[in-house]
Amino acid sequence: LLSDCCEFRRSAMGVKGLQGFVARVCPDACQTVDLREMAEKHRIDHPDSPPVIVVDAMSCVRRWYTPESWVCGGQWREYLAILEDFVNAFMTAGIKLVFYFDGVVEEKKRDEWIKRRMKNTEEIARLFRFIKTHRKQPGREMFVLPSALPTFTRYALKSLGQKTVCTLQEADFEVAAYGLQHNCIGILGQDSDYLIYNTCPYFSIENLRLDRLVTVMYSREVLCRVLGISLTHLPLFACLLGNDVVPESMLEGFWHKCLTTSPHRNTSYNRRTNILLSVANYISKIPCSYSSLKHLEEILPLGSDKTLLCRGVNSYLLPGQQSPWIPPNVTNCQMLSLQQQSVLCQDKEIFEVTFFSKLSDHFIAITISLFLKFQVGQIMGSSSCIGQQRGTEMYFPSRGSVGYEHTLLVKQLLQQHPKALLSAALNPFSIQPLWSCLLQPTCRILYSALLKLMRFARAHLSNLCRFLWMDPFPPACRWHRRAWCHQQSCRGSTQSRCPCSWQRCYAVLLPVPSLEDATSQWPPLAHRTIDHSSFGATLQPLPHPLRGPSVKSMPLQGQGCCAGHCRMQSVCVLSFLVQLAKEQHIQSENYCIFNILSHGEIECSNSLEDDYDTEIPGQALIYRPARQHIYSILLESGKGGTCPLVKEWFVYFGNPLKEPDLIQPVQPSVTGGTPNLKTLWLAKGPDVEKQRYSTFLACFHLQDEMEELQALEAPVAGFCCLLAYLMMQVSSLSLEDLNAFLALILCLKGKSAAQLTGLQLAQVDSRGVHLGALLIRGLTTLLMANSACGFPFRMDDLMPWAVFDGKLFQEKYQQSHRGCSMEELLEGNVS
Repeated sequence: LLSDCCEFRRSAMGVKGLQGFVARVCPDACQTVDLREMAEKHRIDHPDSPPVIVVDAMSCVRRWYTPESWVCGGQWREYLAILEDFVNAFMTAGIKLVFYFDGVVEEKKRDEWIKRRMKNTEEIARLFRFIKTHRKQPGREMFVLPSALPTFTRYALKSLGQKTVCTLQEADFEVAAYGLQHNCIGILGQDSDYLIYNTCPYFSIENLRLDRLVTVMYSREVLCRVLGISLTHLPLFACLLGNDVVPESMLEGFWHKCLTTSPHRNTSYNRRTNILLSVANYISKIPCSYSSLKHLEEILPLGSDKTLLCRGVNSYLLPGQQSPWIPPNVTNCQMLSLQQQSVLCQDKEIFEVTFFSKLSDHFIAITISLFLKFQVGQIMGSSSCIGQQRGTEMYFPSRGSVGYEHTLLVKQLLQQHPKALLSAALNPFSIQPLWSCLLQPTCRILYSALLKLMRFARAHLSNLCRFLWMDPFPPACRWHRRAWCHQQSCRGSTQSRCPCSWQRCYAVLLPVPSLEDATSQWPPLAHRTIDHSSFGATLQPLPHPLRGPSVKSMPLQGQGCCAGHCRMQSVCVLSFLVQLAKEQHIQSENYCIFNILSHGEIECSNSLEDDYDTEIPGQALIYRPARQHIYSILLESGKGGTCPLVKEWFVYFGNPLKEPDLIQPVQPSVTGGTPNLKTLWLAKGPDVEKQRYSTFLACFHLQDEMEELQALEAPVAGFCCLLAYLMMQVSSLSLEDLNAFLALILCLKGKSAAQLTGLQLAQVDSRGVHLGALLIRGLTTLLMANSACGFPFRMDDLMPWAVFDGKLFQEKYQQSHRGCSMEELLEGNVS
């Protein structure tokens, strides 16, 4: 759904008019290159690293989808073969590809997203009018991507063994950063923003000749020469033309001023071209400094937010880059006005902001002491260490000491600015917040160290559990060491160097759903302790001998244990699951789960639906009951606490998209109750497999059909699950519709991509088009349920090339409604 919601938005990418400007006004910037030759040169210059091209997949899907038929729901097997040919062409040349997909719609682009959805709705309405009138597919000028094409493209490339990345912010920044950091030979896409980023070369997907691996490379240097500016000017140039940060509506007056004073105005050019030339002329005449940018911010009608221009320029700076337009202490940081926007490693501040703001003085002292002693001693000096370490015991500063004042300062900063600190800590590219300059001079060094401390903790402790238990033996918990370790080999070793103790600690914090075969239930944890003789290892949590101690058995505060630590157990586990969902999201292994868990929000773009067919509700409404069950599984509603509503931005007839639909999660009907996420995602064993399968079926009200469905091949079972759900939800579906769907799945199995390509349709039925899109959107709902329930199906078994073909379904639909015999309909596949 998320990739789909980006498919139309990315159709007009980058700086408006810049790509066309380059082609018309500075053709010398469009250089034909041979990618094989560039790869060979890279191998000579860098023998230790293979040539890599990073692909902006969202700007390529329209170019990749070349099957003749696109209106019937998608020619998925043919499309999969096309993608395989694309990948093989580069593999034969020894070029590795890395594919990036948009994983979010950033909040700052919501208005533009809505505007495009409304425009697409009008385009689809015209498309259906054409089909009803002419009973055929229109020409390519009315082309619309098949529903869910970007989503299934991601899984198709992954099935072909390719590295695919689903981003946590808009893809162009991450693509440009990856290309620069990994010394890629270029970026393949069609987005003029890649002319603005100072990154590796930018190759055109539109001009790619796959048979010869020849394309056009756009030269930033030549573009700058024609414009009379330097590479340093490009980010400001983009902002003054209007981009995602600076709206064009604020720049009309500025453009008029530039046009009236520019000597480069040419009546043979259109207005946009003259604007580009005149803005470049203006920029070339002002000093390249922060004061010049501040002057621009004063003369532009930026409203209440005077940082727009500064933020816009900053958005084009990649990790490690600086700009004379931006002060060094602002470069690559998230400003206060950006706190509500996405950051590269954002967790939506759900659990961690509260946690950071409530850290105990004891924990702050432990962490800062360790950090200063082993990480920033060279910055603050050894005399600044807060704590003193004797053996394995931590001693903390007393009231009145310098260390004590530093601890109080850190506590105050955490309480006053938890969100800003968290944003800076989570963003690996930030240096220090803009507002750190407001601190007293004596505090700035400590404050800078605090940010590094938080990143240090994040780096060494990949989830909240390990952050909380950096020291597995809090002084308030005076457990005897034998309670944690019984290994003779560990006797005499310090607590921090005893892996058994850490394993016991992790086992307490991450208890398994079942006590049976407990050790096999925990995932291994990447572990690193911090002391004079650090060791790094992957540790398997181990239960204490005789199953003790446990969190529940630990004494409460005042009885020898820290109750606050114990009560964080459920938050720790949930944070671990959110982190797992994030990793699966980035690696394109799950579908929509991280965005629901972290943002409580989900989007879905337009589908090929006939809004005037009132007998078939919109797909957004048809699949909403299933999604409500999925939300309940993810958010664990009805288990002692209010379950949060989920925001849905779904396109359907009558929805103006002025605000999201607020959807209440609904518990599915599962025998014995709905298992929690910890069980569904982490537990093992045949009983758990049955729980996953039954919970999945319960999302579609089919929990009583488990035995029958399990007897089928997995792709057929998934298809039948979807078909049964549709028949229950859409009362207007007829026996002829059901027969067409069943004939599709039975006849598709024996057909190759070539056979399906050769299939010809005498005409196209608009209702069949609608039903084909409805089924494809249903497959994405299956993917979401499968991800939420711990993958009872392989994701590959739920892909459209396994169960659907647009032309074949259109043929079976028309045959069924004409009253063809069952033998003809099934092509002899009668069993």
